[in-house]
Amino acid sequence: MKSILFKVPLFIILFLPPAMAETNELEVEIEKGDELPTGNWEQDYSLKISHLEREFGAYHVTLIAPLNDLAMAYQKSGAVLKAIEMYERALHINKVNLGVHNLSQADLIERLIENYSSLQDWQQVAAKMHYLLWVYRRNFDSSDDRLVAMMERVGRWYRQAYWQHQGGEALSFLVEADDLVDEALAIVELQAGPDANQLVSLLHLSSIINAQIASDVKNVFRQSHRDIREAMIPNNRGTPYANEIAVREYYFEQSFYKGRRALNRVIKIFEKNLPETTVDYAQILVYQGDYYLALNRKWNAMKNYRKAFAVLMDNNASEEEIRFIFGEPRRVKPFTLPGQELSTLTDKSYIDALVDIPANGWPRNIRILASQPNNGGERAKRGKHSVAATRYRPRFENAEPVPTENVSLRYVFRK
Repeated sequence: MKSILFKVPLFIILFLPPAMAETNELEVEIEKGDELPTGNWEQDYSLKISHLEREFGAYHVTLIAPLNDLAMAYQKSGAVLKAIEMYERALHINKVNLGVHNLSQADLIERLIENYSSLQDWQQVAAKMHYLLWVYRRNFDSSDDRLVAMMERVGRWYRQAYWQHQGGEALSFLVEADDLVDEALAIVELQAGPDANQLVSLLHLSSIINAQIASDVKNVFRQSHRDIREAMIPNNRGTPYANEIAVREYYFEQSFYKGRRALNRVIKIFEKNLPETTVDYAQILVYQGDYYLALNRKWNAMKNYRKAFAVLMDNNASEEEIRFIFGEPRRVKPFTLPGQELSTLTDKSYIDALVDIPANGWPRNIRILASQPNNGGERAKRGKHSVAATRYRPRFENAEPVPTENVSLRYVFRK
């Protein structure tokens, strides 16, 4: 007979019989004729797994390690469906032996999220994200930073998921994200106070989510009256109104002012440390201006832009710092912030263009350079209309908006 050795994780060793737990290596007897072939990793791992099954049974804890290794090998080779099958089996055995809420399964869940994402199976990704958050809630106290980080991460994923869905289902993802961010904010405030720097990232995310909710509930092409009610009411966001116009206005106002309050809090955090935070303070004023502009509050937006320019001038900001904030046009809808842009999950449908951005921020002289997929001009035509309807913050000189020519952009089509 021939023996093979492979490493077993520490958390598995704790559940092995005493005689086996004396070492962190597990020795498996291979009968004559079953020698591992060289260079064939799939057969190699399969032999390890089959011997463990014969020795200990189909649900023994020692199967987790080789199943995980085989899944990783499949993933690296591009066999995503086979990788998922092995990860799912390893996860099931982990839960059977160590309990459904044990934290050691987190890495397996992360791997499954990664693989389901590569397949764009958003239903499975959502299920695994929910489960991962549940595991964290069971293992960490509500004041633990690791739980806050997971809440923020899942909230960001909900925002991504919004773009992969339509109607009330899409809006529901935003509402759930908003609730998670509120919960995370409450924890950080309790730990560090209402004006802590740790709140900035979460407040940014809150403003982005609420800007999108406010935009959607006003958009009859994006959300029907029924979609809005189906997204809001099950998430404890009822309205005293039945009339569609009143309902849309009610939810718009709720989200608009909530997002504005979030940005006001960030402004207050940076304001208290002036002049050291001059650039950050001016920048968040500009971003709040973008928020206003994205939601058709042009007067408020211009007021913020001019105030930010004055702050930079009064505190002797350099030309480079002023150009960094005001030196080029910036797309404001959908509203986002630098570092918090959407990832390119589905950049398979887009147009590249050159445009002129006049002082009013509405693109003009749109020239399509390329489209993907190239379908005989239909994509380019649709893209041209979409770009024309996209609001930009114009470039500023001496606190006044000025036109800019030949601005390159990529417009990504999402659901």
